Amino acid sequence: MTLPLPRIEALAVATLRALLGLGLVAMVLLNVANAAGRYGGLPTLTGADELLVYGMIWIVMVGAILATRERSHLCIDLLSQRLTGCAELVLSLAVGMVTVAVCGFIAYHSFSFVERIAAIGQTSMGLGIPMVVPHLAITTGFAGMALVATILVAVDLRGALRRSGG
Repeated sequence: MTLPLPRIEALAVATLRALLGLGLVAMVLLNVANAAGRYGGLPTLTGADELLVYGMIWIVMVGAILATRERSHLCIDLLSQRLTGCAELVLSLAVGMVTVAVCGFIAYHSFSFVERIAAIGQTSMGLGIPMVVPHLAITTGFAGMALVATILVAVDLRGALRRSGG
């Protein structure tokens, strides 16, 4: 019996993409409403700019997890385009392991910062949002990228071992 992991993953990715898209649409509508108020003599929405910034941070960090999964993150691939076979695999594994290490390092230290902010109860100036909320986006994004990169390295290694007969 095989587990339906590919279908579950596809559903999770599609759901995240839809939520990110809806988040962007909501942010555009909020921005338009705030601008209409500001320039049209209508009431403005207190804290709208703050909410837009925090929303964008979350959208970028969750989107970065999806980009890591699809291996479509920003990179310089001049060398990797010229490599084939074993050399390409070695480079891919090295990049994956460095990604895991760097993202894990950032997630760990980001979480330490979130703990300190939570301990002092810092809130935002406009809406009084706990500052844990926007800062946790960094922790979530980098931890998610580290997890996804770990899975990709494992999949690459497994595929290499299967091809080599090991």
